[in-house]
Amino acid sequence: MLLVRRPTPVLVGLVSFTGGIAFGIVSPTFGAVLIAFAAVALLVFWAPGLRVPAVVFAVGAIHGGMARRSDAGRCAARLESGVVTVEVRLTEPAPPGRPARTALVGACRGTIMVRHWLPDTLWAGSSARIEGRWLPRPSRWGPADGLLAARTVRPTAGRFVPTPTERLRNWMVRTIAGLYGPRSGMIEALVLGSRGTIEPSLAQAFARTGLVHLLSISGFHVGLVWSWVIVVMGSIGRRRAAPAVAAAIVVAYVGFIGAPAPALRATALGILAAIEVRRQRHVAPGGLAAAVAILVLLVDPWAVSDLGAWLSVSALWGATAGSRWSERVLGPSPLWSVLTSSAGATLATAPLVALVFGSVSLIGVALNLIAIPLASFALPAVLMSLLVAPAWESASEALAAGGGLLLHLLEVVAERGGAAPGVAITFEAGLFPAAVAVVAIGAGVWLFGRHNRVHVVVERGVWLAAVSAVGWLAVAVVARPHSGGGLTLHFLDVGQGDAALVHTGGGQWILVDAGPNDHRGDAGRRVVVPFLIRHGVRRLAAVVVSHAHRDHFGGLPAVLEAATTDIVFEPGLPVADRDYLGLLDELDDRGIKWRPLGAGDRVVVDEVSIEVVHPDRSWRSWGEDLNENSVVIRLRAGGFEALLGGDAGFPAEDRLAEVIGRVDLLKVGHHGSRFATGQRWLARLRPAAAVISVGANRYGHPSPEAMARLDSADVAVWRTDRDGTITVRVGRGKMRITSRRGEAVLPLHE
Repeated sequence: MLLVRRPTPVLVGLVSFTGGIAFGIVSPTFGAVLIAFAAVALLVFWAPGLRVPAVVFAVGAIHGGMARRSDAGRCAARLESGVVTVEVRLTEPAPPGRPARTALVGACRGTIMVRHWLPDTLWAGSSARIEGRWLPRPSRWGPADGLLAARTVRPTAGRFVPTPTERLRNWMVRTIAGLYGPRSGMIEALVLGSRGTIEPSLAQAFARTGLVHLLSISGFHVGLVWSWVIVVMGSIGRRRAAPAVAAAIVVAYVGFIGAPAPALRATALGILAAIEVRRQRHVAPGGLAAAVAILVLLVDPWAVSDLGAWLSVSALWGATAGSRWSERVLGPSPLWSVLTSSAGATLATAPLVALVFGSVSLIGVALNLIAIPLASFALPAVLMSLLVAPAWESASEALAAGGGLLLHLLEVVAERGGAAPGVAITFEAGLFPAAVAVVAIGAGVWLFGRHNRVHVVVERGVWLAAVSAVGWLAVAVVARPHSGGGLTLHFLDVGQGDAALVHTGGGQWILVDAGPNDHRGDAGRRVVVPFLIRHGVRRLAAVVVSHAHRDHFGGLPAVLEAATTDIVFEPGLPVADRDYLGLLDELDDRGIKWRPLGAGDRVVVDEVSIEVVHPDRSWRSWGEDLNENSVVIRLRAGGFEALLGGDAGFPAEDRLAEVIGRVDLLKVGHHGSRFATGQRWLARLRPAAAVISVGANRYGHPSPEAMARLDSADVAVWRTDRDGTITVRVGRGKMRITSRRGEAVLPLHE
């Protein structure tokens, strides 16, 4: 095969094919794709050397354009946001509160996700007429998708007969619940690829330690099934037939669980590798990874926008290259193979992780030495407990007990490892840390080179250690270590809007506003969610919406897709805004409690006290203006006090000036409007520092008048439009403020 000795053409083909698919997907019309095809034809005529890449690009463009055109006809793309009624057939069991895939019947075709809060599970193969709120998830790069939050479900009995696959899914869900009890959600995620329920704190621990790939269907799980089939076939003397049998079993298993992208990639990898092993060929890691990516893109062109797909391909290249070097230089050793493949996968995925999430696990390589063997025996035990359950109940229960014990040990490894200090480095996501990671990959390739022996690695390692000190200093400039042990406030750079996160000393998180969702994009999805992901946040203790303006609540739906919360607080002011009322309906549909906050209310989370000083329903201006009725909170922790006032201006400030005393930190009202942050207000609060959450806007925020008043009051000012995300850490009688422009340390008031 071409990728055995010459992987470069395969890599060039992958780049061309990927670019073509991306072009086809984002093109406004399919006609634009055909015009591009004609342009490529001219390019081939004038530049014969580009003939193959150009043709591959054109094929990819048509492939992507057809995918977008086909997607436009699906029901998920045609349904409008709001209350809808559809008829569905469930293709997988839908327990209460858990999203499940359903197939639409009738005039509107396709599949959508449905979530309900009925007391009982809706079983696969059943049909129903569902009325609920359709929550679309538009994406320029991905297929149309969304969630139907069901309000009423009317079964339509007798319309369909469950298929054998649907019956098997139902049986497995019931059996898993009987064998594994509270851990059944996790087992369903591991075995069936369903959206099982995993404790948020446990999920955070797995993410922080770099073991999150063990929690869901991935290439690792498919590889385990493949490997165990090879072992069993070898033990009964069928070694030559083992790869073919393993391929057949894996294909059937992956098809049964719905062919998720990671499993599909692993299946393609296994089949390609098996073919080459049978032909006694050594495959180049880069060529193999590129060939797998091309096959997956042929089957699913939407994988071009799937970050998980590219992380998987990168991890495949890194793990294969690492294990190959280990076998060649150190000899066949399972311990060294696991260590080098884990290190290679971590290094290869670092640029993408740094670019998107801004976090790299430092302990994952070592913990994988413990976690992978545990998972390697836990998953077969779980699968065997299900296979023997119909015929041998006692053996099934024994296997479930053993598998459950191994999974418990795996949880202990993640929880203990995640609690250790310095297990991960987090920083502002972006191109700079990604570039640093690319340099690190280059250094790794130079260090371990294809033919480098151990003594060469040691010599180069000494030189690299000296040079890398400079790189660590560069990373330290943008590093944002995960804070712990004290109060931390993060004012996120969401553009013209507000979003702040409060991290308590006890490790809980509170979100105050979630940024805008407007023509510039969804700041919740673009800024807030990546911040939560790279800090391992899956649960918010509370969310506060200061008022019903879209630059403050627009990003919240995207946030609630990524993180759960117990309650959402809001001003309780009657509004006629359709979007805001839709948000409150969505909270109801998600089963999230919400209640109004008013003057005198107090919320305590760990050591942090959130005292509401406004709005007051007895105020004569109650209900007249959304900005002036913003939730104004005084945040206290130890000797530190901060005031976050939403968009409240002069009228609210005049009323509150006599109520509020001195604070250390002020979140400037209304993005620095000239109608907020008055002289009397500043004289009363006397803050040492102020933060203005602002972006490009047509209002002139922050106004020269507001900036002049802050300057005359001798207040140090930070602005998100210039300084990026601003972090305030509190401890030992001082607050440490860090941003793009550097760091400042200010004492707390006495």
